[in-house]
Amino acid sequence: MIVTREETSRAHLATGVWGRVTLDQILEKNAATKPDKLAVADFADRSEWTTGRAQQLTYRELDQRVETLAAFFAGLGLTPDSVIGMQMPPMADAVVVFFAAIRAGLIVAPMPLAWREAEVIEALTQVGAKAIATVAETIDEAHGERLRDVAAEMFHIRFVFAAGGKVPDGVIDLDRVFDETEGLGSAPNIIRKGNAADHAASIAWSVPADGGTAVPLARAHNHWIATGLMTLLEAKIDQSAVILSPFAVTSLAALGGALMPWLLACGTLVLGLPRSVDRFAETAADFKATHILTPQRFAKRLSERLDMLRQEPMLLVVGGDRPVDTNMPRSHDIVDLTQLGELALIARRRPEPEAPSPLPVGAVGAPSETDFAPLLFEARVKAVALSAREASKRSATVGEVQLRGAMVPDHAFSPTGRAVALSAEEQWISTGTACELVSAHPARYALKGPIGDRIGVGGLGIDLKRLDDLYKSIDGVADAAAVPFPDATSLRVAALVVPEPGRSFSREAFVAAVRDKRVGLHKLPVDVFIVPSIARSGNDRVLRAGMASRLAGQQAATEPPPAA
Repeated sequence: MIVTREETSRAHLATGVWGRVTLDQILEKNAATKPDKLAVADFADRSEWTTGRAQQLTYRELDQRVETLAAFFAGLGLTPDSVIGMQMPPMADAVVVFFAAIRAGLIVAPMPLAWREAEVIEALTQVGAKAIATVAETIDEAHGERLRDVAAEMFHIRFVFAAGGKVPDGVIDLDRVFDETEGLGSAPNIIRKGNAADHAASIAWSVPADGGTAVPLARAHNHWIATGLMTLLEAKIDQSAVILSPFAVTSLAALGGALMPWLLACGTLVLGLPRSVDRFAETAADFKATHILTPQRFAKRLSERLDMLRQEPMLLVVGGDRPVDTNMPRSHDIVDLTQLGELALIARRRPEPEAPSPLPVGAVGAPSETDFAPLLFEARVKAVALSAREASKRSATVGEVQLRGAMVPDHAFSPTGRAVALSAEEQWISTGTACELVSAHPARYALKGPIGDRIGVGGLGIDLKRLDDLYKSIDGVADAAAVPFPDATSLRVAALVVPEPGRSFSREAFVAAVRDKRVGLHKLPVDVFIVPSIARSGNDRVLRAGMASRLAGQQAATEPPPAA
């Protein structure tokens, strides 16, 4: 399925940013030129957080597993452009599944680990998925059983695969597939119309600026190559790079900030779920990591632990759509990876260890210090209509970030086989993210978070209006609202609840009832507050900001003073 306009493809081909080579062809080339080089490795403690032993695969071994699994997918009757959902932790097996699906002509739909049945069913129904790949389990989470049961509810899901051995009944064991390499033959030769690299490689779900059902964005091979190229050039990643990532191979940060630069550079990729910052730093030392992806909230602690181990890798600090204080020690080079929903991953080297630099308006390339960098995307700030209350709190230069260019997907996926253009206005795509111009010459902006009733929790978008309806559906609740609420390390959601008159109410029972709706962990309230009413405007819009501020103030007033 081609997911870009022909004229767009020609323009990007002319700049050299896009090409005609697919992702799996790049992997095949790496295996031919560097067959014995270590390609991908698991953290040594893999068995502590998922099933199966830690693996280390050379490029030859990785490519052979990809070829075997691609042949197996085709042998089962999974035809080109069929969608396969993937919910797997950061591990070597996830890399194999991703590239095997692409080599078989399938479209990968990576799903966050935090998603549960409700999100999985809605998303995979939307795209007509035919299969799911997962693992038997991670810590306290039986992914294999859960997704097998999901498949039983969805008639179009034909197969569930799981890696790591000892999979549940009814799930296909991928380890057994790899044991039968010789009998499965070669992957199918997929003949594509037009430029093969313009066809869809993956799908991601993006909550639209005005809320509602998430839109399945289709990202072509060329979109991914442009995304990875920005991080590769800005972070100076080459063949000698050893990239360490704690992110599941499902997010834009993991795919664009780790997997794609690794692939383009023919480097080494090390994946795992760190049990602590200390263990993470020790793993970096064991593998002599040159580049480490880290969530923004852990970056400073990780930097300090690395200093103790006398390690000096570059830190790729993954942030979101609102500013966070991440003043860093001077001992490490920093590249900020700013994720704007599922639309773009902006890599910018930090000139000083203080907070990230403002982002540029206009044409953006990499590396940022050269005037002749390849153009990877364009940004503009478009004025947005604000209510009087919002306008009184913001400067006159507030607007919405809009994007277009080589890394920005501009079509929504459709199971009918025809992708749908997202924008007719010169291909500018709305991010739904507010920003403020901080300089005019050169034009620079700072992010201010989502516009309207949306927030990001752990990199996942949430439509708060839909979450209101979920909380109000719980038995014994007369009214409810979800509000953004910061916990110790990040932004979460809290529930404001008006109990029905005369009914007893238990916070624990409420959270349990929300969990029983089979929604993702990011939608579970971090706290529940009983209130007499929900504050709303004249048009019935929940006044979340005011209520959240009051709750934060109440919490601060009740917390004990810090120990001397």
